[in-house]
Amino acid sequence: MTQPKSKPAEARPLRVLMLPPNKWGPSWRAFHPGEGPDPVELTRQFSALGIELELIDPGDRPWNPFSGQHPLFEGLDPVRAVRILAGRRDCDLVLACFESPTVPLLLLRRVAAFPPPIVMVDVGLAGGWAIRDRVLDFVIPRIDGIIVLGSNQVDYIRQRWQTNALVTFIHQHVDTAFYAPSPISEGGPILSVGEDVGRDFPTLISALDGLDAHLVIKSRRLTVAHPARPRIQTIAERLSPLAYRQLFVEARLVALPLTMTVNASGVGTLLEAMAMGKPIIVSDSPGIRDYVVPGETALVVPCGDSTAMRAAVQRLMTDTQLASRLGEQARAFAVRHCSFAANAARTAEVLRHVIAARRSAASTAGQDFPIS
Repeated sequence: MTQPKSKPAEARPLRVLMLPPNKWGPSWRAFHPGEGPDPVELTRQFSALGIELELIDPGDRPWNPFSGQHPLFEGLDPVRAVRILAGRRDCDLVLACFESPTVPLLLLRRVAAFPPPIVMVDVGLAGGWAIRDRVLDFVIPRIDGIIVLGSNQVDYIRQRWQTNALVTFIHQHVDTAFYAPSPISEGGPILSVGEDVGRDFPTLISALDGLDAHLVIKSRRLTVAHPARPRIQTIAERLSPLAYRQLFVEARLVALPLTMTVNASGVGTLLEAMAMGKPIIVSDSPGIRDYVVPGETALVVPCGDSTAMRAAVQRLMTDTQLASRLGEQARAFAVRHCSFAANAARTAEVLRHVIAARRSAASTAGQDFPIS
C-alpha cells in the first residue's frame, strides 16, 4: 500500500537581531495604541513575512561607557557586541539602525568567527562631522548590506567607498494609520517642521514676506522672534505625538524648504504630511526626489529660491482644487510605497538576499552557517 507523502516541514522564521543606536525598548513598552505612531507595527509586519525581529538596546553604564551620549557614541556599546558575538551565533542576520552599532561587531567578527551577515539601515552621509566620516570609512567597506533612504545615495556610496556590500534603496516608512487624512484647513497656517541641518527656513521666511499668511515653524533650530513679521510662530518645545499631529490637522499646507544634500533631509516630515493628505511644497533636494512626483504629489521648487517658493505658496492658497488633488495623490503614494506593510515587504526581500549570499560564500569557503 502506498503511503501518503508527508508534507515538508515549514521553515522556521528567520531570526534577525535589530540594534538601535540608543534605547528604543522603554518607549516601545510604554506605548498605548492611538497615542502616537506605533513603534512595533513594523515588527508585526516582518513576523507575518517569516522574519522575527529581536530588539537589543545598548546597555547602561558602567558596561556601556557611552550610555547617554550622542547616538553615534551610545550605539558603539562594546558589551552588547560581545554578547551577540558570543551568545547569538544562531541568528540569521544582524540589522543595525545607523552605522555605530556595526562598529564593534565588524571589528571583532573575524576574530570571533561570527558567520551571520550584518546590514545597516540609513546612513549619515551629510558630511561635516569628521568622527562620523571616519566611522563610515571603517564600516562601509566591511559591511554586508546597506539600506539607504534615497536612490541617489547608492551611487554616492559606490563612488566614495570601495565595498562589496549590497547597497539598496528602500522608501522610508510612515505610520499611515496614525497619520490619517484630515480635511484641508483653508483658514489654517502654513506649517514647516524640521530639526536637521538640511532645513532652509530663511528662504521660506523670505518667500512669505508681505503675504497674508500665518507661518508656524516647529523647530529648535529657529527660536528667535521676528518682530517685522508678527505672523510667524515658532515652536521649540517637545510636543506629544497627538499635539504634533494636530499641527498638521490645522495646517492649510506644509512647506519644506531644504538645502541641497545627499541625505534624505526632511523625509520624515514629508511622509507625515503626505500620509495626512496635505498639500505640500518642497525644495528639490536630491535626497527626497524618490518621494515626490512634481505636480502630482507636491509642488517642487528649486533649493534656495524664495521667488519660486512664494509663487508655489500663492498658487496653493488660491487653487483649492489643486491643493486637494495634490493631497489625495500624496496620501496614495505614501500608502503604496511607504506604509509599514510596503516597507517590510521590500526590506524582507533584501534581508533574504543578503542571507543567501552570505551562506553561499560561507559554503564555498567551507564554513558553517545557521540553516533555516
